[in-house]
Amino acid sequence: TADATAENAGMLELAWERPRRNTVKVVMMMDSGGSMDYYIRLCSALFQAVSKSNRFKDLKIYYFHNCIYQKLYTDPTCRDSKSIPTDVVLNTLDREYKLIIVGDAEMAPYELFSQRYVPSNGKSGLEWLREVRDHFSHCVWLNPSEGGGYWDVPESYATIKKEFDMYYLTVDNLVLAMKKLISAR
Repeated sequence: TADATAENAGMLELAWERPRRNTVKVVMMMDSGGSMDYYIRLCSALFQAVSKSNRFKDLKIYYFHNCIYQKLYTDPTCRDSKSIPTDVVLNTLDREYKLIIVGDAEMAPYELFSQRYVPSNGKSGLEWLREVRDHFSHCVWLNPSEGGGYWDVPESYATIKKEFDMYYLTVDNLVLAMKKLISAR
């Protein structure tokens, strides 16, 4: 309005701009239980900040235990009564959602590599992780551990770190991870 008025020899000229709208859609998938219990306060603070930020057009939050398989959960207890098939989540959410996975990437090797760990599953944990990662246009993994953490399972950590842009959960790295989410793939 000020520039438009100045260009109009001081005669008031109202110039309207539409306010910026939140257009970012985020899906957050958080590891819950087991070795993640050690990081519960940190992850709870992250969850609270994301939930209360009102910076997103849409925010979906799901939970998993150790690795993403055929079910995700709508609350951190990971009870079957609060589960939803991962395929349904992927078919419901479009590629424009930005995926944030929060977890320590520590699990027994068979949880990540065996197709028979969950008999009805038919896919290994690593196959599920790749499918979820590839579904979304942008993805980062936030890790509260720098590796070799609670259970010291370096094989799963190293494998997942190769598959995902992984950031140790610090304020500085959180900034880097968010820049990665909003940049071109």
